[in-house]
Amino acid sequence: MTCEVCGARLIPEPGFYDGAMYISYAFSVALVITSLVAMNVLVQKPELWMYLTTVVVLNITLLPAMLRYSKTLYQYAVGKLKYRGE
Repeated sequence: MTCEVCGARLIPEPGFYDGAMYISYAFSVALVITSLVAMNVLVQKPELWMYLTTVVVLNITLLPAMLRYSKTLYQYAVGKLKYRGE
């Protein structure tokens, strides 16, 4: 299956989702580090349950966006898909 406008193949190659998983993992690690730094800056002496709750809630909330953007970034980085602005 190909796009009628740009001719891009719309069937993912083998290993596409494995590669996108690594980018999603990097997003998750960045989110954890950012939230931990924010907790240290904003809260005086945060406890362990505050760290864990914040990380779990943010990760579950942002998981759909992280998965979508990881697939998109992987497709642009490794695939032959090129962005053409109109």
